Amino acid sequence: MPSRETSIFPFTRQHRLADRMDFQKVMQAPQHRLATEVFLLLACANTLGHGRLGLIIAKKNVKRATRRNWVKRQCREYFRCHPQKGHFDIVILAKKGIAELSHDQLTQRLDKVWNKLAVYGASS
Repeated sequence: MPSRETSIFPFTRQHRLADRMDFQKVMQAPQHRLATEVFLLLACANTLGHGRLGLIIAKKNVKRATRRNWVKRQCREYFRCHPQKGHFDIVILAKKGIAELSHDQLTQRLDKVWNKLAVYGASS
């Protein structure tokens, strides 16, 4: 039986950037560009009524597949549990060093950019 939390904030297929055109739209003309030392967040407003997330975790930056998958799971879970004020298509690009972070350190960095993005979402 799914937990109650999962049903309140779902992360279904419609919440993912799935095709190349969606990624290109965000990457070629991002409205917001927020960076930390371990990742870059690009965001572009959408009209879908909900946000979508895309992740680019290069093998060059995170060598082990298990750690790449861990980073993806942590980012997706953060996105799922922290709904946006505005509706953005978001692409997160990992940089070197993201694999060495703990869960708490990654969450702190995501909080930092998420709060900045929330300000943009509230103003639009």
